[in-house]
Amino acid sequence: MAREVDILNYLPPVLKEIKELVEIAYVENPIINALWQEIEKALNNQFVLTVNEDKNGAARYEKMLKLKVPATDTIETRRFRILSRYQEQAPYTYTVLKQILDSLLGEEHYEMTRNVAEKWLKVKLELTVRGQFEAVELLLERITPQNMILTVELRYNQHMTVGKLTHGQMRAFTHRGLREEVLS
Repeated sequence: MAREVDILNYLPPVLKEIKELVEIAYVENPIINALWQEIEKALNNQFVLTVNEDKNGAARYEKMLKLKVPATDTIETRRFRILSRYQEQAPYTYTVLKQILDSLLGEEHYEMTRNVAEKWLKVKLELTVRGQFEAVELLLERITPQNMILTVELRYNQHMTVGKLTHGQMRAFTHRGLREEVLS
């Protein structure tokens, strides 16, 4: 939040006792505080990581980049879509693609394998980043060579994860929940 401004704090002690100046400060403080908030909002909207949801924030970036955004998307997902679109700068190598995914998702949140001879690329995303699945899929479709077969999927819970749970703990989940929910 923007800082709180009190005009009286800027006056010398002798002037703080004048009734008219106290009243002027009382009237001007809310206006100046609102101005500080607008300045902070404008500054935050200059950077994708701090952009807000209003028309001068994420909506402006989405309009410029021609992104279609579902109404159910959170601001974090919208920021992720904008960042992933800005990452699209050809030419790409496997190393650059790995760096892009590392910066967007984090190293431990995906697994990427490729076969150059058979011309395929497979990316498995962890369940913890499934909200970014569609954006990652679009990013990869745009930047991978068109002659490669691209497969993007979620890496569901595996036996080594589920096997650590007791039967009592598993009873709280459905079969689908055991497969698709993030287990801690």
